[in-house]
Amino acid sequence: MDADIRRSRELDQGKVVGSSALVTCPLARDHASCRSADSSSSSVSRLLRHAHIYAGLFGILIALTLVLVWFSRTGDIWSSPIQEIDAPSHYYFIRKLLRNGLSVALTLNPNDSFYPPLFHLLVYGIMRLCALFGIDITIFAGVNLIWIAYAGLIFPMGMLLWTSYFLDGLCTWQRCLLSAAVPILSVISAAFPYWTLSAGPLLAYGLGTALLPFAFYAGLRLMDAVTDEREDGSRHILQWAIVNILFGLLIILAHPRVAFTYLVLIGFFILFRLPWRWILAALGGLGVAVLLFALYVMRRDHGKDFLHPSNWFHTYQPTRSLSEAFRIVITDFLPGISGLAMAVCLVLSIVSALALSGRRFKDGLALVLSYVLIGVIFVCAAAVKGPLANVLTAAWYRGETRPLTMIPLGVVPLLVFGMRCLFQYRPGTNKRSFVSVLYREYGSNFVVVLLLVCLTTAACFFNPTREAVASSVARNTGFTKTDQSEQLTDRKRQVLSQVNQLVGPHSTVIADPLNGSMYGMTLYGMDMLYPVYNPMDTKNGKVFGQVEHAFASGDPELMLSTTCPVTTSYDKGAENRTATPTNKYLLTMGDQASDLQMFTYKAQYYPFHNQALFDRYIKSGALQKIKDFGSPAGGSQPWELYRLSCS
Repeated sequence: MDADIRRSRELDQGKVVGSSALVTCPLARDHASCRSADSSSSSVSRLLRHAHIYAGLFGILIALTLVLVWFSRTGDIWSSPIQEIDAPSHYYFIRKLLRNGLSVALTLNPNDSFYPPLFHLLVYGIMRLCALFGIDITIFAGVNLIWIAYAGLIFPMGMLLWTSYFLDGLCTWQRCLLSAAVPILSVISAAFPYWTLSAGPLLAYGLGTALLPFAFYAGLRLMDAVTDEREDGSRHILQWAIVNILFGLLIILAHPRVAFTYLVLIGFFILFRLPWRWILAALGGLGVAVLLFALYVMRRDHGKDFLHPSNWFHTYQPTRSLSEAFRIVITDFLPGISGLAMAVCLVLSIVSALALSGRRFKDGLALVLSYVLIGVIFVCAAAVKGPLANVLTAAWYRGETRPLTMIPLGVVPLLVFGMRCLFQYRPGTNKRSFVSVLYREYGSNFVVVLLLVCLTTAACFFNPTREAVASSVARNTGFTKTDQSEQLTDRKRQVLSQVNQLVGPHSTVIADPLNGSMYGMTLYGMDMLYPVYNPMDTKNGKVFGQVEHAFASGDPELMLSTTCPVTTSYDKGAENRTATPTNKYLLTMGDQASDLQMFTYKAQYYPFHNQALFDRYIKSGALQKIKDFGSPAGGSQPWELYRLSCS
């Protein structure tokens, strides 16, 4: 019997094996199904594991779209310069790089002193790259492309990376929601990045600010490496220290003053999370940095009373009321319903960060205090006078222009951290009803989703403040002006174009930059002795004051002997040129512009408006009139081009 059973089993096995080419056995089908299920499960698991990354990329795409839509409303910015007091400086730096190459990267200022070159190097690089492919883009287009890149891509990406540090412990859909929201929240406020095109413009400072979130993330990771007890702790510390040093160098090359914003936001984390010896080391490093900065400022702005803060910034006047300044801080510079939604979200975030953060209370407290400190700095910069306000805001040039850009850096991380705490909040209740259970499990989730949807929708579609900034930029890039005394009008552009044709490429033009003549460099690359409103007399800049004093002397010989040998730093190859010596011209183009009157030292250019001096030099033959442009703006001084009688 046993033998028959064994034979039957062997026959059955033989049938199965023999027919395997035609029929798949059930066991094989089960294995294939398991492998397929495992593969499908692995794909789903991988998708869920990376879902927050895809959500973040979606948010970045929306943020870039918002920036591009806003930028499309800024007028003729692709073909004309921004007409703000600092704009000619940025265009000058780029033209200096284009003319002389990378050798002048660390001496961009007209007096050959250092100005952070990263933004201008990026514009220079993209223009050279386009030229390699036969694409000729203007200097204005190059500036726009780099601004769009850091405003619509770099900054939202950095904010997403920084805030991701606070998102551990959330379930997949919660983290996805916040990851998608962060890039959008980063660009909804007019304070940053849009403000950087309207005020200044803050092109280099804006790039530095856009890089800051990466530095914050690296700094927090370095603190983790310091406080973690790991076998490879030293290697981990070294790795993150190198990353921090690299970002520090990038920020210095972008704009060193942004480092003060970094300290405002990272300082409380250092204080609450690091051991005392590290805190003391950080304070020592900060002290050395402050001392070096003070020495640099005292050397650059020599002759000022630095020991009495009450005498600093004596021309400062508040630009906003206290109530308006506080409103901007609590609403992230959002108007109307969107500002109200932001205020509600911020209040809830502050409460939840302090009351619901649990083991991450120190992080919540650091974020709240950083936001409060940013608010204090902005209020002092915009609405408060006095020595204490002078000290608190000195690192940001006293006015509200730069502190305003800091507000989103304080708002967005606090908002995200607060929403995270609300997501994880489960209110206790003894009731067992369906409604009570539903509220306990999903109530806070519903609140967070509702708040985020209302806030982002209102801020994206109903934001007249942001539109007003776009209108301001559009007005400052056009040439048609109702006030013909502004720094650049259509008539001034026409005159500068004629001057460029008359003087040729190897000539230096002397003129008061505050009447708009400095745009001769911006528009046409003319070698202007004063290509910016304040070329500074330090380092190699003594020539600027010497020419002013020589012209004011009324002595033709002194004026010619001082002015004729002048070679600007823009034309580095002038000393070695074998062609005809560079001609010197003097241009009068009306009174100083009405929108440049805030410059404290405008009186230094008054000699170039003294008609008696011109008459004396013309009579002596030191000046020869080349062209009379009339007096298009109706000012007291005619518009004329003269050639200096240099031998």
